[in-house]
Amino acid sequence: MDNFIVSARKYRPQHFNTVVGQKHITDTLKQAIKNNKIAQAYLFCGPRGVGKTTCARIFAKTINCTNLSADGEACDTCESCLSFNSGASLNVYELDAASNNSVEDIRNLVDQVRYAPQLGDYKVYVIDEVHMLSANAFNAFLKTLEEPPKHAKFILATTEKHKIIPTILSRCQVFSFNRIKAEDISEQLVHIANSEGITFDLEALRVIAQKADGGLRDACSIFDQMVTFTGNHLTYKSVVENLHVLDYDYFFKLTDAAINGRLPEVMVTFDDILKKGFDGHNFIIGFGEHLRNLLVSKDQFTVQLLEVSEQLKKRFAEQAQLCPTTFLLKSLAIINKCDIHYKAAKNQRLQVEMALMQITYLNAAPQDAEKKKDELGTNFQISSEQQTSPQAVPVTKFSAIPVVQTSDKPLVGFNDLKIKSQFLLQNNPQTVQPIIEQTTVATEASNITSAEDVPLTSERAQHAVRSFAEEKSKTGNKQLYATLTSSKISLTDTTITIEINNEVQKELLSNIKQDLLDELRNLLSNKQTLLNIIVSEIAGEVKAYKPDDKFKMMAEKNPALLELKRRFDLNVEY
Repeated sequence: MDNFIVSARKYRPQHFNTVVGQKHITDTLKQAIKNNKIAQAYLFCGPRGVGKTTCARIFAKTINCTNLSADGEACDTCESCLSFNSGASLNVYELDAASNNSVEDIRNLVDQVRYAPQLGDYKVYVIDEVHMLSANAFNAFLKTLEEPPKHAKFILATTEKHKIIPTILSRCQVFSFNRIKAEDISEQLVHIANSEGITFDLEALRVIAQKADGGLRDACSIFDQMVTFTGNHLTYKSVVENLHVLDYDYFFKLTDAAINGRLPEVMVTFDDILKKGFDGHNFIIGFGEHLRNLLVSKDQFTVQLLEVSEQLKKRFAEQAQLCPTTFLLKSLAIINKCDIHYKAAKNQRLQVEMALMQITYLNAAPQDAEKKKDELGTNFQISSEQQTSPQAVPVTKFSAIPVVQTSDKPLVGFNDLKIKSQFLLQNNPQTVQPIIEQTTVATEASNITSAEDVPLTSERAQHAVRSFAEEKSKTGNKQLYATLTSSKISLTDTTITIEINNEVQKELLSNIKQDLLDELRNLLSNKQTLLNIIVSEIAGEVKAYKPDDKFKMMAEKNPALLELKRRFDLNVEY
């Protein structure tokens, strides 16, 4: 039985021009070789499976080639290239820093650097996962890395550049590898499938490319797995089922139902997704990506951001025309909020369902509003004479009986006025004669119809503050009620001063100061009213309310607490 070679090894690039998705790096290395400007050390950093070690091997092979091509590629015919291709070259030395990370391992490497190559001009030392070296190993490597022998070249590879110490970075030329685009990965998979005689659906290869998340090696591994599962024919359905990836159809169906306000269909579709074993968090992430794709599909200039097939682009464009931009933006905001709070939620399914309900209601709300508007319009009609008369303006906010304002002055304190409206239907059904009887209740705490401010008195100010406290008490805010009822209230001109007992009460009132002031102005019918909150300066025993204050009082009685806090580096908990 022939030994099976995985696609990642079998189709590993052998030249710079076959490296996928890293043209900015391969072009730079080729120019350095052509111009004979080869540095003594390079650092290749980037995600896994994007070609760091591959480029290091190609670089080692190319600089030792005795018959370079015009574009700076190895010839594959000279003795050095043949030994590289067969894996028998002694000019490349690879070290895994993950398992050889001690000072002794680096000393052995430094000892080998002294020996010149037997064939070719250079010996290349490739140290993979170099960030795993210990701090002492890094320091032992510094001098050799800065001034190696003429024939020695170092290539350090890592996935975590931030763990490399600055003294190493300063001695290397740093090359940052990019994640490979899904389109480039799918093209490489097409090449591999054609070479292996495997039939495929292009969309199936695109799903594999997206699942690989920018790593070509991962994509090749998934490709081999799918071929083993399906035989020699890759279909979109089989790949989606085996990789446990949500089908695009689910998201298109869900979006269509949400746009049209079909909440039951949305909920049933989500339930079907959960029954198939998909995680709710992954669903939210996928649905958010779908909405994002719809948003970028609304403009021909941004449609290029989609990494999908042409057929799927058309489908996105068709659905995007049915989705208002505001709907997509608000839906994305809801999805983002759900994503943030998903892991902290105790009922995670309800968290997702609430987000879907809100999205479905976004388009349903305007329809409901129009329906309510039509219903109100049939119950309340105004004659054409009243609509054109500048002295008869209907008040938009009413409860049961429509009210018509006949005065140029605005209605102040509408809720406290006793207004009676009676409509008499005359011989002509089109004519409605409003008769309004308006009576103003003249009490100290009531509103008035005049635009003038009512003079303030100390009694009225105290009464208004107590009334506000009682209203808040009815809503369950007992702390605010206790604070206001126990405070001293005084009046100076138009300024109401509330004198409280401590800083905690001051902070409580400061948070609602504007709301309190607005309510007092309304109750007192005086827009010039000002509010001042102060802490009482009455001498006496000061009570501690905050943890810091309590600790200070305890420390004054027992100074040993300060030493305890300092020695054990303790903090006062809130």
